Amino acid sequence: MGDKRTPVQVRSRKIKATIMEAAHEVMRERGIRAITTNAIAERAGIKVGSIYDYFPNKEAVIAEIYEEKLTQVRSFLEAGSERIERENWRNQLGELLRETWAYQLGIGLDRTIVDASYYYEDLLRIARAHSQLFATNYVRLLKRLGSSWSDDQLFDLGISLYTLVNATWSYWRLTETQCDIAIERQVLLTITLMEPAVGGHR
Repeated sequence: MGDKRTPVQVRSRKIKATIMEAAHEVMRERGIRAITTNAIAERAGIKVGSIYDYFPNKEAVIAEIYEEKLTQVRSFLEAGSERIERENWRNQLGELLRETWAYQLGIGLDRTIVDASYYYEDLLRIARAHSQLFATNYVRLLKRLGSSWSDDQLFDLGISLYTLVNATWSYWRLTETQCDIAIERQVLLTITLMEPAVGGHR
């Protein structure tokens, strides 16, 4: 019985992935406000009704794309954080932040999706949850680097570090560029804000 269902499950996963990929392509080409289920279906090569077999509406498609890519980026950052050593943490963290930006842009977590969080409440909820997990990663890193700050203090710092990520997106949005200077400023400010915590100063 289970074997007979497997091809159906595999096909369902493929169709769902195709819908998400098509939605992402439409967003990147036409902008978040122009996306419709008709446009998604046309790009995916399926009937509009097929989308509703997997998602209740277009917002749900966008939300799942956003959450999936944030999870991938977070996993990349967390794995890299585990390799940072106290003796050379500044250089190692700087390289990790640069690599994380390259990774997330490479998997398609670009300004199109990030900007969508301004239009859809579900995406804002996902972004808030992501920011807390992001901050928690920094709590673990800072404690491993020997910080004597309390968990609450470190978490608050982690949230501040997350705002630097948003600052990079905002810089690119306002300048209509994607230049590396914004990333380098984030690296510098992240290290500057972390130094008192690693050094023990409050």
